[in-house]
Amino acid sequence: MRNRWYEIQAKDETATIYIYDEISSWGITASQFVKDLNVVKAKSISLRLNSPGGNVFDGMAIYNALKNHPAKITTEVDGLAASIASIIAMAGEEINIAENAFFMIHNAWALAIGSSGEMSKMAETLDKIDTQMEKVYAKRTGQDQARIRQMMADETWMNAEEAKEFGFADRIGDQIAAAACASFDLTKFRNVPGNLNAGGERAEPGTERELEKYLRDAGASRAAAHEAVAKARRIYQRDAEEPFVKEKVMAGELINLFRA
Repeated sequence: MRNRWYEIQAKDETATIYIYDEISSWGITASQFVKDLNVVKAKSISLRLNSPGGNVFDGMAIYNALKNHPAKITTEVDGLAASIASIIAMAGEEINIAENAFFMIHNAWALAIGSSGEMSKMAETLDKIDTQMEKVYAKRTGQDQARIRQMMADETWMNAEEAKEFGFADRIGDQIAAAACASFDLTKFRNVPGNLNAGGERAEPGTERELEKYLRDAGASRAAAHEAVAKARRIYQRDAEEPFVKEKVMAGELINLFRA
């Protein structure tokens, strides 16, 4: 099976959805996904995942769209269901995970610029987001919400056996050729298993314009996004071993709003 980025294949009463990328403006957006899903009239959907996560609100919208679809949904974790992609996985009435695949859950991240009051508001918002994710995980897995909260705080990575043990998967399938870290930059996470780190190379640099657009798509104002990119440029100029290249910053130096 070839790796697909994002695709919906519908035939008669069955459909297959491939999500093999980030959940973000650079990957798969909720607006596009929901628009495509609304056209699907199949009675059963196979949701195939290999994603490192991305934008929390897009991920939640995708999860809710799948939960509200009348079809029976079966989740197939082909490589990686990490961060908000693990929430999307919870939409399946049945969750299967390949023998060589992984789950990961953690607390939401955010970028905040402003006063102490604004920082406090951001912290409150993140707490609310974490609570909503805890509820989704707890309801689907049967785990106590306090246990889920600790697992999220610890950034918990689970192989197939552990995912099944904790209730994140119902069945372990055969190995799939889709490598969990095939093209994803996992360096932003702190507890990545060593065998995944080997393939998690840092992404290529992106232009300042692209990063500013990325932040604005995530919810930042034009001024806040511009200021964040300028700050990253100053940090990069200070720390880079080579002279700063105009219009380039390291993709990954910025954390976009509400990532999970």
